[in-house]
Amino acid sequence: MNTPRVRPTSRDAIIAAAVAVLNANVGASMSEIAIRAGVGRATLHRHFSSKDELVAAIAVDCMDELENAIAERLERRMPALDRLRVMLEASIPLGDRFAFLTSQMGGTTSSHARYQAELDWVERLVDRLKTERVVAPDVPTAWLVAQIDQVIWTAWREISAGRLAPRDAPELALRTLLNGLGNEGERS
Repeated sequence: MNTPRVRPTSRDAIIAAAVAVLNANVGASMSEIAIRAGVGRATLHRHFSSKDELVAAIAVDCMDELENAIAERLERRMPALDRLRVMLEASIPLGDRFAFLTSQMGGTTSSHARYQAELDWVERLVDRLKTERVVAPDVPTAWLVAQIDQVIWTAWREISAGRLAPRDAPELALRTLLNGLGNEGERS
């Protein structure tokens, strides 16, 4: 039996288009976003009166999506390594949202506060990774947080370009973060 295809709402189409357009060009106009979304400017402005309002709404949607994707899979007493794996598995498919958040956080004070709370969660995860001796305790927390951010974005970009299979990305990202890319047997 064929399941009927559900057409995204205008708002959803606008959000998806804006993420793609603004990730490619931070200075893109509302007209460019409307064209990509397949809606008229009047429809776009019915949902979002300004680009700032649109960016703030996208930031909230992106954070909701990321938080929900991760929270659905976390267990209360899960070891830090498993938490990191879950975060990578949930975040990499949402890499466009992740890239948007890191590049477009010129939004509202509440967006900044919420984004900072996300970063604080990752910092606490890194601290647990250190405590549980998954990563060396002398690695600066800020460095590892930045590497996690970068590996998520890189994995998503490579999947989007067709150079990396989505099923391989989380383990490759985890390997990169924990072991690097060198061949242990070849080092002298």
